[in-house]
Amino acid sequence: MEEKRSKSDYEKADSILQNIIRRNLKILLKSRGLSQMQFCNQLSEEKVSISRPYFSQILSGKKNNISITFLLSCCDFFGITLYNLVSENFNAQEYIYNDTAKHQEYLYIAALLKKYEENRKTMLKKKLKTKELLLPFSGTNLITDPNSVHFSGYMQDYYCYYYPTDSSENKKPKNILKGILNLKAEHDYCKATLTINTNTINDEGDVNYKQYTGYAAISPTVNSMNCIMYSDYLCEFCFLMFRFFKLNFGKQDCRIAEVLSSSSANEERRPAVLRMLLSKEEISEEDLKIVAPSMFLNYSTITIGDTSLHQIANISETYQKIVDELLQKIPPQNIYFYKEKDIINLAQKYLAKKEETLEFVMQLRAASYAYRYNKVSTKADENMRNILLSKGYYKHATPQQKEKELSNR
Repeated sequence: MEEKRSKSDYEKADSILQNIIRRNLKILLKSRGLSQMQFCNQLSEEKVSISRPYFSQILSGKKNNISITFLLSCCDFFGITLYNLVSENFNAQEYIYNDTAKHQEYLYIAALLKKYEENRKTMLKKKLKTKELLLPFSGTNLITDPNSVHFSGYMQDYYCYYYPTDSSENKKPKNILKGILNLKAEHDYCKATLTINTNTINDEGDVNYKQYTGYAAISPTVNSMNCIMYSDYLCEFCFLMFRFFKLNFGKQDCRIAEVLSSSSANEERRPAVLRMLLSKEEISEEDLKIVAPSMFLNYSTITIGDTSLHQIANISETYQKIVDELLQKIPPQNIYFYKEKDIINLAQKYLAKKEETLEFVMQLRAASYAYRYNKVSTKADENMRNILLSKGYYKHATPQQKEKELSNR
């Protein structure tokens, strides 16, 4: 039975091979009459960029772990094989010219590149057979490989909740739309599939579902998970983004996502921005009413009418005390609520030109309480999660919770 090799055996073999490579490289330089600087300049022009100090460290033995890319480029440059380069019996005189018929296919670089391109096209066809329009970016700093540790805490099913983009149905709790966002490994990328229950029935009595398919990509620089999806049936894109946090244990509990898509339900469909609540556990109707406001396009200033404020105060004695103290310590301001169409109809009585009316509306908007953007802050995510934790959700996720708490200190 063959004796089992130890780690030190492989390290010794590695040292011997690297010494042989260094010796053969020196022999090749001498046989070609090249200095280190001349070789580096020519290699950089023809093959790959390499500095003279780096090459000098390789030849002197100060640089270990010589890259395969560098070795292949050297073989290509000198017209030899990897076998030649690691051979103790290598004779450089046989390889002074690299354009002879004997050595034209020495390393099969062209064949390797052709095979790489064929494999790439084969993978592309496999993906296209699934009728997926979108394929992940390659050669970028985005993380798209599903085997990356960054994806480990995120590939799962998420229950999705959001308000419909039809104005007539918006902000009614009973009209919240629901669906499933699935993130899973597919070939060499993370496939993203969003399936939405539209709360409508077709002529056969079946529920109408909308489905978008694409991929997920993590941006480690801005800490975001991005889902780029498309529905060929609807001829519609859906872009979904939420905060990314690398999880070492467990799965992501919940997140608030920003969504860019198209409005629904009418003929004049328009670009629409909305928030979507994602949860790995299904949320009950009762609890959904409590966290639903997190799906509003909120900002740090809460604007509320006098009537609504007193309605909240009447919910309980405690709420009444809080509202009373708010009114005492923070003097309220008068807030006016007007529909744009009513303003335009009135303004047209005094302003002759349509452009003048629109400019007046813009002046009102400029002075109104409205942010220039909307973002999902860390606090928004945490507040929603803390409420759901208090309701008994994600109780098994204690390690994840501890990890997040430690990271936020």
